[in-house]
Amino acid sequence: MHVLGRGEEQRELAALFGERTGDEIDKFARCAWRPGPEGVPLLTGAPRRMVGRIVERAELGDHAGFLLAPIDVTVEAEAAPLTFRTLPDLEPGHEAG
Repeated sequence: MHVLGRGEEQRELAALFGERTGDEIDKFARCAWRPGPEGVPLLTGAPRRMVGRIVERAELGDHAGFLLAPIDVTVEAEAAPLTFRTLPDLEPGHEAG
């Protein structure tokens, strides 16, 4: 899980992962990342990250929810997080289904 901060680079990451679909492009080929614990890709531009093991899955309509047990947490900056309210112009990469 990545928590983005505010700023243009962070908005670009939000747009890449929120507006583009992995069905059409390799998102990780278009941003900086490094392997994290257990090989999980970590976005180097995200100031806060958490890697966790899936404890439970739940179907939530057109999405799936995951309960995670944290195994690694990184906080590189204590800036205000980027939220959906600060990104009203993002369009989803494809319709929910």
